[in-house]
Amino acid sequence: MADLNVNIGDLRLKNPVMTASGTFGYGEEFEDFIDVSRIGGIIVKGTTLHKREGNPYPRMAETPAGMLNAVGLQNKGVHYFADHIYPRIKHIDTNIIVNVSGSAIEDYVETAQIINSLDKISAIELNISCPNVKEGGMAF
Repeated sequence: MADLNVNIGDLRLKNPVMTASGTFGYGEEFEDFIDVSRIGGIIVKGTTLHKREGNPYPRMAETPAGMLNAVGLQNKGVHYFADHIYPRIKHIDTNIIVNVSGSAIEDYVETAQIINSLDKISAIELNISCPNVKEGGMAF
């Protein structure tokens, strides 16, 4: 079998297939359908320091070419992620990368510090511009 290992800096992936943030939830939602451990990494949905309600409904639309969404970074905050979601996904045998967003640099720093304390998180992805928030696409 071909060696598909790739590196992104010091991060080693078993193959170059990763999910995009916001398209795969936290990974656990797909475990009944695919062997999540066979992909190179999971980039979990956006996580912020504090809970975000996201955009009002409707925020998804089917199109002939696929789907459009404007969820607006809905999440329960980093403490909820660390206490409730992380314990449920840390068993997945692949790289877990957390997408982090904020409204100020301090939000990113505090959120990243909390995520960095979780031993099975391989990397942090910074979301510095989300087009689906009322700030017009700029997170700060």
